[in-house]
Amino acid sequence: MTKSNWLLKLTAIVLLATSQYSFADEACTLTDKASTDEAKRYIQCLDAQIDKAKQVQDSWIQKRKFELTKLQESTGNTQVLPLFMRSISDNEKYLESACQWRYLIKLPNATTAAISYKICEIELINQFTEALKHPF
Repeated sequence: MTKSNWLLKLTAIVLLATSQYSFADEACTLTDKASTDEAKRYIQCLDAQIDKAKQVQDSWIQKRKFELTKLQESTGNTQVLPLFMRSISDNEKYLESACQWRYLIKLPNATTAAISYKICEIELINQFTEALKHPF
């Protein structure tokens, strides 16, 4: 049992260490008078950034869950892990609501609205990931 836990922890550390290099931000750019095709490529680029940001965030969530599970086992405190899981759920709800109102402001231009939503999503995912990185 301890050997598999050690292997899991080692795998998580390796993934986190390499994630900053393998998930380097690709610069997405859009000109002021962009064509429909350019806007589509820009949105696809933003989607790729969202996927990368979520992967990094998921790695940190897994790391923190692992640490909190170990803490729970060693201390017997069963309150921390459920609170952590609730914070993740609450953050997802916040992200959706915070970006939705930005989307609605940009309507009826659906392209501009989608871009606004995706940029908001990237910023909030990265913000929560930074919060997860801080040791407890």
